[in-house]
Amino acid sequence: MSRSIFIALVLIIAAAVTAFRLSQLSERPMHGDEAVNAFKLGETIEGRGYIYDPHEYHGPTLNYVSMIPAWVGGVGSHAGLNEFLLRVVPVFFGTLLVLLLLPVGDGLGRMAAVFAALFMGMSPAMSFYSRYYIHEMLLVVFTAGVIICVYRYLKKPSASWALLAGGCLGLMHATKETFVIALGAMAGALLVLLYIRRRAGQQLWNLNWVRPSHGVVLLLAAAAVSVTLFSSFFSNAKGVTDSILTYATYLDRAGQANVHEYPWHYYLGLLSYYQFADGPVFSELMILFLALIGLGFMVRGAVPEGSAMLLRFVALYTVFMTLIYSLIPYKTPWCLLSFYHGIILLAGVGAACLFQLKPVLLRCAVGGMLFVGSWHLAYQSVIANNRYSADSRNPHVYGHTGSDVFDIAARVKEMVQAHEARLATPIQVYCPGDDYWPLPWYLRDLAVEYGSEVRDESKSAPVILIQPPLEEALMRKLFELPPPGQKELYMHLFDQHGRETKMELRPGVEIRGFVAKSLWDRYERSAEAKAEGQPD
Repeated sequence: MSRSIFIALVLIIAAAVTAFRLSQLSERPMHGDEAVNAFKLGETIEGRGYIYDPHEYHGPTLNYVSMIPAWVGGVGSHAGLNEFLLRVVPVFFGTLLVLLLLPVGDGLGRMAAVFAALFMGMSPAMSFYSRYYIHEMLLVVFTAGVIICVYRYLKKPSASWALLAGGCLGLMHATKETFVIALGAMAGALLVLLYIRRRAGQQLWNLNWVRPSHGVVLLLAAAAVSVTLFSSFFSNAKGVTDSILTYATYLDRAGQANVHEYPWHYYLGLLSYYQFADGPVFSELMILFLALIGLGFMVRGAVPEGSAMLLRFVALYTVFMTLIYSLIPYKTPWCLLSFYHGIILLAGVGAACLFQLKPVLLRCAVGGMLFVGSWHLAYQSVIANNRYSADSRNPHVYGHTGSDVFDIAARVKEMVQAHEARLATPIQVYCPGDDYWPLPWYLRDLAVEYGSEVRDESKSAPVILIQPPLEEALMRKLFELPPPGQKELYMHLFDQHGRETKMELRPGVEIRGFVAKSLWDRYERSAEAKAEGQPD
């Protein structure tokens, strides 16, 4: 494959991927994690600053990168943000991950890189989390950046590649704490390669070209990027020390049994075969199968093109990453992206090797298999990001907000519009353990008081949202504590034709609403006036 055709194919795939991922970007309900990240961004935009929290929320890169589309969109407040401006960030990095195959095409092999680009674009996991406002896609891109820059440096050492590698390393650190897993896998892969080459009396690369000063440049660049971001651009020195101390928290969390604890085969199960209830079958087994084939060709030394050393490094790195993530008990589905990127690269190699086998009939069979498998991947990506975007029958939907949140927010805003204070109408939300996210996103332009328990001393708001475990305490506050003559009757907020409708933030997490009867009556009068064409 010529260089120009290779570049053209990767660019076409990247353009198609971007167009698909940008479509209906705002339709899926905001996950609680997305809403929290949006809230942190809103604080920064409004001038309250960003302070790194070593216990939650991960690193500052996502926050600061997201200020670019916010600035372009002219957003000056949390209320002015929207789903598109937020999710365009992971979409951009998902496309960048495809484009990063261009500088490494000679190392993987151009045909292998094109197949890898195709699989990245069609993979349901990759496409779903490229539309998810969390840190994971950024971490994968910066990790790939380190590998590519070091590869280019070893081919032709220069301070520029060392500087870029250091910048990517600093961004890895400033994105998510799990970057240490990738570093460990890289180090393990290099050590194994060095051992094998040393035993054979060979060098890994022509290391005589490498200059110690370039190593200093790499480390200084990494430190400069990391310190700048963690210190909130030198306004919070404690953020730098917290970026180190945080590992005590995350090591403890990784080893503890909790709601996110799953068996070692959890990730591979999500990728190979998943069907829940009456939902469709989700499977990326073709990519896993092709990755094993690519691995087999590498072991045999039968890969027709590319850099043998880079391919072996990618193989070892991917195996180590997959093992480490599988063995850690704490698992969330988006974490699989970190090792799945390597699996897709190996799958590209496997597809290229099969496609270049000599028998014509065998090539036709391989082409047919790849066409059918790719079509199935594309179909899964479409339904995963549309019909099943917030449905538990999608393997990548995890603790996700349901579509009821749109009705909850709409109902609250209807009451607010009927109140004389409009957007300043007092609203109270009570959820045990502060489990009210992503409501702060959907009610971000309203005057809402959030809490984990019902406080008797506070005045009851005209609109109240609450989870069932706290309803008894609320009824006591509303109807038992007020003295005679000062009680306000409350109605069910989610009332349809005289019957309360069950609303859930996500499966199993119900939200109940109550509205003061005086406001309810005003709302009904307003609705009747609008129906008759009269001013409310």
